[in-house]
Amino acid sequence: MTNSDVTPKPKISIIDPIDLNITFLLQQISKDLQLNFKIDRAQKSCHTPRRNDDVAAALQYLQSWYNWATQVGNYFTGRLFPVQVNHGLDLSIINGKEMFVPVVPLFEENRALALEQSSAVPPSPLFTVGENIPSETPGDKESLPFTFRVGDINLFLAEQTRSFDAKFAKLAKTFPKDEKLITVAEAKLLSILLHSKTICENFSNGVNYIEYLLRTQLISAIGKIVTPVDFANYMTYHNRKIFKPDYEPQKFCYAVRRPDHYPEGIVSLDCKLNDGSISEPISTMVNHQKFTKHPMRFTLSAAATVSFFGDRYVHAWMGHQFSGDAGGSFSLSARARQFSSFILLVGNIISADLFDPQFGIIVQNKDDLLIPLLFEQIPTPKAFRDAIESLSPEQQDFAKAFRSMQLESTMFGVCIIQIKPQLEKLLNIPDDSLTKEIQLTQDLLRLFIDYQIPSDLISFDEDDHPNASTPQKIEIVKQHVATMFQMIEKSKQRELDEAKLKTKYEVPLIEEREMTLKSVDYSSMKKERKVKKSVKRKCKKKSVATSSSVLKSVKPKPGAGASQPVEVAKSVEAPKPADPEKQSSNEFEPVSDVEVDGLDVTKIPAMLDAKFEIYDEDCALHSTIIKAGTTWEKKYLESLLAKPTARTLNPDDLKSEKNKAFDLLDALTRSGGLAVDGASFHVVLASTHCFDETLMDTIIKDNINPIEKIERSSLIVASTIQQVPPADLLVAEHLDRIKELSPALFAD
Repeated sequence: MTNSDVTPKPKISIIDPIDLNITFLLQQISKDLQLNFKIDRAQKSCHTPRRNDDVAAALQYLQSWYNWATQVGNYFTGRLFPVQVNHGLDLSIINGKEMFVPVVPLFEENRALALEQSSAVPPSPLFTVGENIPSETPGDKESLPFTFRVGDINLFLAEQTRSFDAKFAKLAKTFPKDEKLITVAEAKLLSILLHSKTICENFSNGVNYIEYLLRTQLISAIGKIVTPVDFANYMTYHNRKIFKPDYEPQKFCYAVRRPDHYPEGIVSLDCKLNDGSISEPISTMVNHQKFTKHPMRFTLSAAATVSFFGDRYVHAWMGHQFSGDAGGSFSLSARARQFSSFILLVGNIISADLFDPQFGIIVQNKDDLLIPLLFEQIPTPKAFRDAIESLSPEQQDFAKAFRSMQLESTMFGVCIIQIKPQLEKLLNIPDDSLTKEIQLTQDLLRLFIDYQIPSDLISFDEDDHPNASTPQKIEIVKQHVATMFQMIEKSKQRELDEAKLKTKYEVPLIEEREMTLKSVDYSSMKKERKVKKSVKRKCKKKSVATSSSVLKSVKPKPGAGASQPVEVAKSVEAPKPADPEKQSSNEFEPVSDVEVDGLDVTKIPAMLDAKFEIYDEDCALHSTIIKAGTTWEKKYLESLLAKPTARTLNPDDLKSEKNKAFDLLDALTRSGGLAVDGASFHVVLASTHCFDETLMDTIIKDNINPIEKIERSSLIVASTIQQVPPADLLVAEHLDRIKELSPALFAD
């Protein structure tokens, strides 16, 4: 009852239809009107009883049914029933709790043998599950049940029907049958809807429970939940078993040394696993090329290009990720021994014989350097091809050009240059001459790094001493070094004397002026204005007179201080610029056809990309770009007996360190005129097999053995790096098994 002529609710309401697509249900009914749902295990997408297209479609349909039942129930309880007020009916009994749900996962073990051994009497089951098939093996009374019998399913359905009748009878006693809004018909309908939602939930929980059992069994068999860290450790162990010794992945840890000499230091590419363990070098497939005839080059400046020879290593690293988790972090580590030094350059390969060092640093005297490495996966060949398929020709050309740059960026280079052998070559002294000359080596580095002294001033000249022995040559170099240090000390002393003389001229004048100002009697300012002006006038005259007398007393003698700066300038005169013709000869000029030794590393990224597209059936193998981070960690000794000091190198510090390294290289190579012999060059190409799910979900949900997938990916990469067929890489024990798993790799 209201006091208004307007109804509180609209007279006419149009409700959108609540529809449900039952096509899936009708597709499961056979011609003789029998339910015929089954899982097609021949489908490639069928992984487990839970993970297959048939069950996925059933779950999707049940979810749609659940949502439809919820909307219909809300329409009755939230929109229609509130219209009938003061009905006095107990709406709480409208539920599906008293109805039998015939959906439940049931598993039965064959305990006949166990019961026979224990002499126990088997319990009487409430109903029979499955049929026992007589075993063909003598002595076995029965085998495991294989399926439900139709009669058992009919018993479940009969029990469900009986519970319906009981529930409907209870509802008939509570709700009226008249023409009111809330009647027994609506109560039955809502109870059936709630019961159907329970069936949907039980079916979904049942198939998920099957998956849970599989996970539990796997964990029980292994004894733990396997993590990406565990899998990484296993793959290291597994690769040692399947590859021949000549092609077995090796630890990326190399000593910086000359043959038959103690190492100057160590360079390694480490991985720190997420389990908190210490960093360990990663394992890579290596193609080692010794004693290369054709040099690699890198540019110091627009006028200087350095050529270097030495051993070259082409590394291929095969990584993996589970749901974006690589299992650890990576870094490049460099450590030097005491009284040892080398130059470390990090960058990319930009042509067959040209290295582009983006960072450079001198590692010496127990320095411990840690360079973080960043890994970036680029799209797989198949994903790239599918992505550009619908683009215009111009857009495709742009995408292909950019991808070509990305592939070339996957060649990560590390160049290690030993300083002592190059110093001996630069100074024209025999090999191993500086091995025991520790102080001389340190003095030479100071001259080149701190003062940038031209090497011609301290090198040994064969024409002046044609018959000199090795000790005599070293002694001559020592004399040159001592002479340079004496000249530097004299220059420093002259600069110090000039600074003292300048201070001697300026300080007395400043002190005199300060004393003059302090001598003024500021108390006279309180007197009358006339007296105050006269005092100021007297003080001003006195100050001017004093200043002029001080200037006359400290006036320098003619020629006493003017000639010395000229002498210093002459003594430290910078060397004359090099001949322009010689500078132009060192400029880098691109070479169209470059001769290379062994494997042309610049062709490997494209070769890998082509093989990934052919043999990577899962479209999961990504080429990976390795970049050096811009925040490095360095530990060093400020003195011989001091404790290590930690320091973080920011981009400005890295730029300064690179300048120092390049200045030293400029001196050691005479601005590119002298090739470097004692260098080692490492090229690292990374590939990553990415799994969409976590490790356990990959095994349980996708029913995939990740070991087999990584095996195939490793063979693709290894055969490309080693330039040999996959069959020649494997030991005979595992060859047949891997051939059966990846026949396409061995088809050629």
